[in-house]
Amino acid sequence: MTPSFPWLAGLEHVDWDDTGSILGGCAAALDAIAGAPETLAALLASLEKDRHLQGMCERYDFVDKLVLCDLPTAGVRVRLHLYRDGYFDRPHNHRWSFASRIIRGQYVHRIFGQDTDFTEDTDPATLRPIHERTEAQGATYALHHASVHTVQAAEGTISLLIRGPAARDRFLILDRAAGNSFWVYGAAGETSAQRASKVMPSPVLIEAIDRVRALTGLAPVTTEEALA
Repeated sequence: MTPSFPWLAGLEHVDWDDTGSILGGCAAALDAIAGAPETLAALLASLEKDRHLQGMCERYDFVDKLVLCDLPTAGVRVRLHLYRDGYFDRPHNHRWSFASRIIRGQYVHRIFGQDTDFTEDTDPATLRPIHERTEAQGATYALHHASVHTVQAAEGTISLLIRGPAARDRFLILDRAAGNSFWVYGAAGETSAQRASKVMPSPVLIEAIDRVRALTGLAPVTTEEALA
């Protein structure tokens, strides 16, 4: 069970189609987690015991995605992303809008525009960033689900991400290296094999949690100790 925090209730009132509302509405939660080590410690301790949250955590080639909170009635989740060496994602949009805060490290963030003309036939080589910047530690931004972007992260970078309810069933990724594109679906639209390929086995999850603690200087604690 996720620990109860006052800032969780505020996430249920965000207008996820309005980046101003997303940025303002998520500020208290991002500040609470990034600015108070005991809060992040409590959330990690809770994750170690919560089978529901564990089932939503995912491992990819160069990034681990840990789900710290789930508010199913609002369709909102708080996630922590831990990037490994070599992370460079491909141009993509999203199923949901989100707010993000860098709590360690940095990444190069490139935005290519809206996904109005973003299709399976789009040539990745024709995409040119309209906004490019380094998101360093402490940087916070909101991104609408219709935005097409990429992230190139330094090893050991950690970001918090608060995602809103799904606005669509799938999102599109363009693979420049392979010269093709593919759709990615939410858990409800995945096959059992696709879901199994992403879910983190318990030892892998514990390894990722321990890595976050080591990088952020947190000592392992129980949920009760962290909230005391």
